[in-house]
Amino acid sequence: MNRLLISVLLGLLVWNVSTALLIDLYVPSPCDVSGRCDGDMIFTLKVVGLWLGMFWVSSVGVLLYNVARWQRDWRLHQQGAR
Repeated sequence: MNRLLISVLLGLLVWNVSTALLIDLYVPSPCDVSGRCDGDMIFTLKVVGLWLGMFWVSSVGVLLYNVARWQRDWRLHQQGAR
C-alpha cells in the first residue's frame, strides 16, 4: 500500500510541475504591458486543456507502474506457492 501511495504522490508532483512548465512555456499571457487583457477565454481553455491533458498522461504512467508491480508481485506469489 505504501508503494501505491508514493507512486500516486509522485504522479501528482510530476503532473503539477510539468503542467506549470508547459503553461509557462507554451501559453502566452493575454495581458499586455498596460494591463489590458484580451482573449481571456482562449487563455483559460489552453491552460485547462494542458492541465487536464497532463493529468491524464501522469495518471496513465502511475497506473501502468502499479499494474506492472502488482503483476510482478502476483507472479512471485504464485512461484512461492508451488
